[in-house]
Amino acid sequence: MTFSLSLINIRTLKYFNLIVLLFSIASVAAQVQIDNFGPFKFQLKESYSPLNATELEQEITKVIELQAVTNDNDIRVMNYWNASYPSYRWHQIMMEIGRAKKGHKNGGRVIVLHLSIYDALTQVLKHKKQHQIKAPFQQNSNVQQWGRKRDYSSFICEWSAAAGAAHKIIGHYFPDRKSHLDSLLTQFKEARLRTGLQLSSDIEKGITIGKQIAAQYIAYAKTDRTDRTWEGEVPKADSLWSGTPSKWDPMKRQWRPLTLLTPDQFRPAPPPTDWSEDMEELRRFNAAHKTSNIAWKWKNAPVWDDLLERKILEYDLGPFEAAFAAAVFHTARFDGIIAAWDGKYHYWGIRPFQYDPVFKPLLVDTPNFPGYPAGHTTVAGSIATVLSFLFPQDEQLFYELAKECSESRFEGGVHFRTDNEIGLKVGYQVGGQVIKTFLKKMN
Repeated sequence: MTFSLSLINIRTLKYFNLIVLLFSIASVAAQVQIDNFGPFKFQLKESYSPLNATELEQEITKVIELQAVTNDNDIRVMNYWNASYPSYRWHQIMMEIGRAKKGHKNGGRVIVLHLSIYDALTQVLKHKKQHQIKAPFQQNSNVQQWGRKRDYSSFICEWSAAAGAAHKIIGHYFPDRKSHLDSLLTQFKEARLRTGLQLSSDIEKGITIGKQIAAQYIAYAKTDRTDRTWEGEVPKADSLWSGTPSKWDPMKRQWRPLTLLTPDQFRPAPPPTDWSEDMEELRRFNAAHKTSNIAWKWKNAPVWDDLLERKILEYDLGPFEAAFAAAVFHTARFDGIIAAWDGKYHYWGIRPFQYDPVFKPLLVDTPNFPGYPAGHTTVAGSIATVLSFLFPQDEQLFYELAKECSESRFEGGVHFRTDNEIGLKVGYQVGGQVIKTFLKKMN
C-alpha cells in the first residue's frame, strides 16, 4: 500500500513555494511508501530475535487453546479491537476519558498520543524488515485466521505497539484512570492473540516497544509548555479585544512547535485599524438571515476528525499508513493552533460584538479570546493542506470544506471576514511546513 501524494498544485504555489524544493521540477506527484517511513522524533536501539522451534510450538499451542474456548462475546470483543486500524479505538478511548474529566485538559495530549503510536510503529516496521515470519495460522493448520492478514511479516505486533503507547500516554494525562486502562490493555491482548495473526511474544514485544517510545514522549511532553498558565494583563484600548481569558488560553502561542521554526514563523501582517466595512457586511448578513446551518455545524461537529477516520477507511489504509496519516493530521492541528494564537495574542484583535455592542451574533456566544486571525480557519487551512497531501484524489473536497469553515465563522457572527481569510492563508502555510518536515524525516 502506498500514498499517492500530489503536492505541487495551484494552491500550493500560491501560498508557499517551499514544497517545490522537495521534488524535481519534472515531477508533480511522488510516492511515499511504507519502507520510507521514519520516526518523527524518537527511536529505539533494541534487538529482537524470532523464537526457536520449541518456543514457537509452545506459543502456537496457546493460540489453539484460546481459540478452542472462544464464544460469541469473545468474537465481538476481538472484532472491537481488531477492526479499522490500530489507533482507532485508543483515540476514541482518550476522547471519552477526556470528555468525562471535569476542568481543563492538557492541549498536547492528542498529538503526543498519535506521534507516540507512529514512532512506535516505525520501530516495529524495522523489525519486520529484518525478520520475515509467517503468521501462526500460516504455520499451523490448527490455528484459525480470525483477522485480516497484511502482506508483511507477522514478527512483532504493530497493533500491540499502538496499544502499549496509547496505554502509557493516556495514563500519563489521566492517571486516575489507570485501572480502567489496565483492564482494557488486558482485554486487547487476549483479543489480539485470538485472531491467529500473532504469537503472545509478538504482542508482548509490541507493547514493550510502544511503552518505551511513549516514555520518551512523556519526557518530551513535560517540556512542551502545554501545562503553563498565563499571568499577564489584557491591554487597555477601545480598539482591541477586551475580556478575561482563561489562564491557559494565552499560553497556546508559547506551546513548543512540532514543525514550525518559531511560533511566529507565519505571523500575518497587522489587522485593519478600521473594521467598519467588515462590520457593515456582518450587519447586512444578520438582517437577511435568522440562522446559519454551517455556523452551527462547524461549532458543534468534529468535522475534520470524522473526515480523517472516513478517508482512512475509504482508502483502506494499512496500520502503518493510518498511523502516518493521523500523525500528520494532528501535527497540522497542533501547529495550526500555535500559529493562530500567536497572532491572536500579539495583535489582540477585537471581536464583532465588541466593535458594535448592538450587534448580536447568530452563534450567540463568541469565544473568549481575541479574533485575529481566526483559529477555526487557521486550523482548517492547515488540515485541508495535509489532507490533500495524504488523499490527493479528494483535494477539492478538503479545500471546499476549509472555505466553508471560514464562511461559517463569518455567518455565525463571531469573526470578521478578514479574520477568516487571513486565518486560511496562515493555515495553508502551516500545512506546508508540516508536510515539509515529515518528508525530511523519511528514510
